Amino acid sequence: MIAFALTNFILLGFYLFIYIGPRVKGGVSLYMQIYLITTLILWLLLYLQEKKLIFKNFNNKNYKSRLSIYLLLNILNGYNIPFLASSGYVFYFSGSRDDAKDYWFILLGLICISFLGLFLFCFSNFEMFGNKKNNFISFMGLLIILLSIIVMLHVSFIVPVESEENRTIWMGVIALLCAHLMVGRVLFYLSVLIFDIKEEGLQIN
Repeated sequence: MIAFALTNFILLGFYLFIYIGPRVKGGVSLYMQIYLITTLILWLLLYLQEKKLIFKNFNNKNYKSRLSIYLLLNILNGYNIPFLASSGYVFYFSGSRDDAKDYWFILLGLICISFLGLFLFCFSNFEMFGNKKNNFISFMGLLIILLSIIVMLHVSFIVPVESEENRTIWMGVIALLCAHLMVGRVLFYLSVLIFDIKEEGLQIN
């Protein structure tokens, strides 16, 4: 979904504004530079995929690999949006505070856990792989999502700040909810595709 790529691109513009305007504290750390370059690569790959410039010629021989690549790029770009938004705090302090990296990994872990919750919810409700709906799994998925968001908000209140830099983490929470909606839609369409393929008599291993 090209909206993922465009949103990532807009957020990179926000990072540029921080760098030129308020200026980062102590420069940009190497790990943040690598992360931003990786974000650009992910954005470019998704954009090229949506424009059918790469990973094209979809057919019954390569549909599994193409579908896997499509899902992977959409999920990575989708959840990179809340990570990129919330990492604005880390970007600002990465060159001046040693604990900035710790908070960065905490935010990454919370976003990954939140995605796990969404996957469990979708796995149960969309019956993606021939499984039956399980209310307990659905409940656990929603609970994981809720707890990860609560902890993420808690982190935003305990991080050291100078001038409300923690607001970028609040932006990340909002972006995470939006990412859940967009990725949830992708997983729903995946379940529909799997159902249609099986209706045609094909086997998905």
